[in-house]
Order: sequence, then structure tokens, then C-alpha cells
Amino acid sequence: MEYPIGVVRYSKDIDEVFKSASVIKLPIFLYGFHHAKDIDELVEVLPEDIVDGSGVLQTLVTQSRWFSVRDLQALMVVVSDNTATNLLIERYGIKRLNRYFQHIGMTKSVLGRGMRDQLAISEGRDNFVCGRDMVACLRKIASSYAFHDMLNILEKQQFKDKVPAGAKNEQIVFFNKSGELKGIEHDVGFFVYKGQIGLYCGLTEGSNHLGKALLQEFGHKFNEL
Repeated sequence: MEYPIGVVRYSKDIDEVFKSASVIKLPIFLYGFHHAKDIDELVEVLPEDIVDGSGVLQTLVTQSRWFSVRDLQALMVVVSDNTATNLLIERYGIKRLNRYFQHIGMTKSVLGRGMRDQLAISEGRDNFVCGRDMVACLRKIASSYAFHDMLNILEKQQFKDKVPAGAKNEQIVFFNKSGELKGIEHDVGFFVYKGQIGLYCGLTEGSNHLGKALLQEFGHKFNEL
């Protein structure tokens, strides 16, 4: 559904489904660290693997280069690298990832395509999440034996212009993953305050400008802690 500029949809209904944008990368990240056994294996990245959009591999890979799976996971999260994400999706398999999503309680989430796959989009295949599912993912991350490894990567997240930008309390540390497309602004993750860890999820659809403003306003709530 198209929404006119100046209108933003948000929901307190955590079962409402949204196009995922890059927050779909978070359960892929979880799968790689918690479930897969290949985190230190090397992957050859070729120029023909490169896709546009966010990331740095499109600049780094002008000829064949090798990266560890851990490197690709970090690139997928820290700079939201689309090429790294696609290589991991190819490695793990869309069907296997979707089964894993179901297994951890992400019952409404769907990985329908890789990043920047315009053919899939034209065929109606897309990626979807809801608030309840993202909370399930965050809880699974928090209970994983690899939690601290994942948290160390999330802490280096380069995109903190939404919920973290609205929180002015310098004692709060955020570990987040954001996502955006035309008409989509999302931000989910963890925060630590006075030794306690919490999680949050903000999903919006409509005007990007107002969606980002809404998420920053959400961040203001953390100033009341």
C-alpha cells in the first residue's frame, strides 16, 4: 500500500507485519554465530558478487579477495553490507534460514530474497518482520553462548541516527541494527544502563522523514530511565 508523504504508520501491535529492510540481517547474524559452525572459514569474494547499496565490499573488492565468515558477519551488521549479506544468505540457504526463523519463534518473518534483488521484488518476493518476531530474535541473541561476541560487533554499529540519536543520557550504551528503504524506517537492538540490559524494537512505515523523527522521539523515552 502506498502512503502519501507526510503520513507515517506505526504500531503498538507487535504482530503487525512490515517490510523488513536491513533488520532482517539480525536473525541471519544470529544464525551464523549461534547455529552455524563455519564462523572462521574463509570465503572467496569476487567482483561479480558485488551488489550496490550500503556496504564497503563494493569498494574493497576489485579482484578476488578472501574474507572469513566472521568478517562477513561483522560487515553485514556494522556497515549493513549488502554483498556480505548475500554471500551469507547463499552460504546458509534461504530455506534453511526461514526454518531457523520459525524455530526461534519468528513465526511471521520471511526471508524472500537477497539484498537488492530487483527480479525477486518484481515477482512479489520480499522480506518481512514484525515486532514480536524481532523481540524473539533479540531474546535468542541474549540467551546465546555467543552473546558477547555478537554484542561486541553490534556496539560498533555505524548507523545510530534513530533511537540512539534521541537518547541524550550518555550513561546508556546502544547495540542496534537499523534499516531503511523508501517508506521504511526501523531500529531494533539492545541498550545497557547501570549494568542492566534491555531491548527495544521500533518499526515504522510511511514518510521516511517522519518515521526517523518518530524513532528519535522513541529514543527520548530512554532519557526518563
